[in-house]
Amino acid sequence: MVMGAVGIGLGVVWDLFFPINKNLWTSSYVVFTTGMALAFLAGCYWLIDLKGYRRWATPFVVLGLNAITVYALSIVMDRILWWWYLTQADGSEVPLKTWIYEHCYASWAGPWFGEAYASFFYALTYVLLWLGLMWPLYRKKIFISMIIRRSVRLRADFGCVYPQ
Repeated sequence: MVMGAVGIGLGVVWDLFFPINKNLWTSSYVVFTTGMALAFLAGCYWLIDLKGYRRWATPFVVLGLNAITVYALSIVMDRILWWWYLTQADGSEVPLKTWIYEHCYASWAGPWFGEAYASFFYALTYVLLWLGLMWPLYRKKIFISMIIRRSVRLRADFGCVYPQ
Protein backbone atom coordinates (compact mmCIF):
# COMPACT_ATOMS: atom_id res chain seq x y z
CA MET A 1 0.00 0.00 0.00
CA VAL A 2 2.88 2.33 0.83
CA MET A 3 4.51 1.84 -2.58
CA GLY A 4 1.14 2.48 -4.22
CA ALA A 5 0.79 5.76 -2.35
CA VAL A 6 4.37 6.67 -3.30
CA GLY A 7 3.63 5.95 -6.97
CA ILE A 8 0.44 8.00 -6.89
CA GLY A 9 2.25 10.87 -5.16
CA LEU A 10 5.18 10.79 -7.58
CA GLY A 11 2.78 10.71 -10.52
CA VAL A 12 0.88 13.74 -9.21
CA VAL A 13 4.11 15.69 -8.59
CA TRP A 14 5.54 14.65 -11.97
CA ASP A 15 2.25 15.80 -13.55
CA LEU A 16 3.22 19.38 -12.67
CA PHE A 17 6.22 19.14 -15.00
CA PHE A 18 5.11 16.51 -17.50
CA PRO A 19 1.29 16.24 -17.81
CA ILE A 20 -0.47 12.91 -17.34
CA ASN A 21 -1.66 11.86 -20.80
CA LYS A 22 -3.07 8.39 -21.40
CA ASN A 23 -2.98 8.61 -25.19
CA LEU A 24 0.75 9.38 -25.21
CA TRP A 25 1.58 7.10 -22.28
CA THR A 26 3.66 9.79 -20.63
CA SER A 27 5.99 8.79 -17.82
CA SER A 28 3.81 10.65 -15.32
CA TYR A 29 0.80 8.61 -16.50
CA VAL A 30 2.75 5.36 -16.13
CA VAL A 31 4.00 6.21 -12.62
CA PHE A 32 0.54 7.39 -11.48
CA THR A 33 -1.36 4.35 -12.85
CA THR A 34 1.30 1.97 -11.52
CA GLY A 35 0.77 3.50 -8.09
CA MET A 36 -3.00 3.09 -8.47
CA ALA A 37 -2.55 -0.55 -9.50
CA LEU A 38 -0.22 -1.26 -6.56
CA ALA A 39 -2.66 0.35 -4.12
CA PHE A 40 -5.57 -1.65 -5.58
CA LEU A 41 -3.54 -4.88 -5.44
CA ALA A 42 -2.56 -4.20 -1.83
CA GLY A 43 -6.18 -3.48 -0.95
CA CYS A 44 -7.34 -6.72 -2.57
CA TYR A 45 -4.60 -8.67 -0.78
CA TRP A 46 -5.63 -7.16 2.55
CA LEU A 47 -9.35 -7.81 2.00
CA ILE A 48 -9.15 -11.29 0.44
CA ASP A 49 -6.06 -12.93 1.93
CA LEU A 50 -5.66 -11.23 5.29
CA LYS A 51 -9.27 -10.43 6.25
CA GLY A 52 -10.86 -13.39 4.45
CA TYR A 53 -13.55 -11.41 2.58
CA ARG A 54 -13.68 -13.52 -0.57
CA ARG A 55 -17.31 -13.48 -1.62
CA TRP A 56 -17.25 -10.00 -3.19
CA ALA A 57 -14.48 -11.12 -5.57
CA THR A 58 -16.48 -14.02 -7.05
CA PRO A 59 -17.38 -12.10 -10.25
CA PHE A 60 -13.67 -11.54 -10.90
CA VAL A 61 -13.02 -15.27 -10.40
CA VAL A 62 -15.87 -16.18 -12.76
CA LEU A 63 -14.53 -13.93 -15.52
CA GLY A 64 -10.90 -14.82 -14.80
CA LEU A 65 -11.37 -18.59 -15.07
CA ASN A 66 -12.85 -18.24 -18.56
CA ALA A 67 -10.94 -15.10 -19.55
CA ILE A 68 -9.81 -16.36 -22.96
CA THR A 69 -13.39 -17.36 -23.78
CA VAL A 70 -14.76 -13.96 -22.78
CA TYR A 71 -12.01 -12.23 -24.75
CA ALA A 72 -12.54 -14.23 -27.93
CA LEU A 73 -16.34 -14.18 -27.85
CA SER A 74 -16.49 -10.48 -27.01
CA ILE A 75 -14.41 -9.76 -30.11
CA VAL A 76 -16.79 -11.88 -32.20
CA MET A 77 -19.79 -10.10 -30.68
CA ASP A 78 -18.20 -6.70 -31.26
CA ARG A 79 -17.64 -7.51 -34.94
CA ILE A 80 -21.23 -8.68 -35.33
CA LEU A 81 -22.54 -5.50 -33.68
CA TRP A 82 -20.46 -3.38 -36.08
CA TRP A 83 -21.27 -5.38 -39.23
CA TRP A 84 -25.03 -5.65 -38.67
CA TYR A 85 -26.76 -2.49 -39.92
CA LEU A 86 -30.22 -1.23 -39.02
CA THR A 87 -32.29 1.13 -41.13
CA GLN A 88 -33.57 4.06 -39.12
CA ALA A 89 -36.86 5.94 -39.65
CA ASP A 90 -35.12 8.57 -41.80
CA GLY A 91 -33.72 5.88 -44.12
CA SER A 92 -30.12 6.09 -42.93
CA GLU A 93 -28.31 2.95 -41.87
CA VAL A 94 -26.32 2.66 -38.66
CA PRO A 95 -24.40 -0.23 -37.12
CA LEU A 96 -26.32 -2.17 -34.48
CA LYS A 97 -23.74 -1.16 -31.86
CA THR A 98 -24.33 2.53 -32.57
CA TRP A 99 -28.09 2.06 -32.52
CA ILE A 100 -27.98 0.23 -29.17
CA TYR A 101 -25.74 2.91 -27.66
CA GLU A 102 -27.82 5.83 -28.93
CA HIS A 103 -31.25 4.38 -28.12
CA CYS A 104 -30.54 2.45 -24.92
CA TYR A 105 -27.87 4.59 -23.22
CA ALA A 106 -27.20 8.02 -24.73
CA SER A 107 -30.92 8.82 -24.97
CA TRP A 108 -31.44 8.70 -21.19
CA ALA A 109 -28.00 8.70 -19.56
CA GLY A 110 -26.62 11.50 -21.72
CA PRO A 111 -29.12 14.16 -20.61
CA TRP A 112 -29.04 13.02 -16.97
CA PHE A 113 -25.36 12.26 -16.40
CA GLY A 114 -23.45 13.23 -19.57
CA GLU A 115 -21.98 11.37 -22.53
CA ALA A 116 -19.11 9.91 -20.52
CA TYR A 117 -21.53 8.19 -18.16
CA ALA A 118 -23.63 6.89 -21.05
CA SER A 119 -20.48 5.23 -22.38
CA PHE A 120 -19.69 3.92 -18.89
CA PHE A 121 -23.17 2.37 -18.53
CA TYR A 122 -22.82 0.75 -21.96
CA ALA A 123 -19.46 -0.77 -20.98
CA LEU A 124 -20.80 -1.88 -17.59
CA THR A 125 -23.75 -3.60 -19.27
CA TYR A 126 -21.37 -5.33 -21.68
CA VAL A 127 -19.26 -6.66 -18.80
CA LEU A 128 -22.36 -7.76 -16.87
CA LEU A 129 -23.63 -9.55 -19.99
CA TRP A 130 -20.42 -11.59 -20.18
CA LEU A 131 -20.52 -12.22 -16.45
CA GLY A 132 -24.06 -13.56 -16.83
CA LEU A 133 -23.01 -15.78 -19.72
CA MET A 134 -19.96 -17.15 -17.89
CA TRP A 135 -21.64 -17.77 -14.53
CA PRO A 136 -23.39 -21.02 -15.62
CA LEU A 137 -20.07 -22.31 -16.97
CA TYR A 138 -18.45 -21.49 -13.63
CA ARG A 139 -21.18 -23.28 -11.68
CA LYS A 140 -20.83 -26.38 -13.88
CA LYS A 141 -17.03 -26.14 -13.57
CA ILE A 142 -16.55 -25.73 -17.33
CA PHE A 143 -13.33 -23.83 -17.94
CA ILE A 144 -12.29 -23.31 -21.54
CA SER A 145 -8.57 -22.80 -21.78
CA MET A 146 -5.78 -22.81 -24.28
CA ILE A 147 -2.78 -25.01 -23.62
CA ILE A 148 0.29 -24.31 -25.68
CA ARG A 149 2.95 -27.00 -25.80
CA ARG A 150 6.29 -27.04 -27.50
CA SER A 151 7.14 -30.05 -29.58
CA VAL A 152 8.45 -30.14 -33.12
CA ARG A 153 6.24 -27.11 -33.77
CA LEU A 154 4.04 -24.89 -31.64
CA ARG A 155 0.63 -26.47 -31.18
CA ALA A 156 -2.44 -25.02 -29.46
CA ASP A 157 -5.13 -27.28 -28.03
CA PHE A 158 -8.38 -25.56 -27.12
CA GLY A 159 -10.35 -26.78 -24.14
CA CYS A 160 -8.38 -29.96 -23.63
CA VAL A 161 -6.30 -30.89 -20.62
CA TYR A 162 -4.03 -33.86 -21.23
CA PRO A 163 -2.44 -35.96 -18.49
CA GLN A 164 1.30 -35.44 -18.16
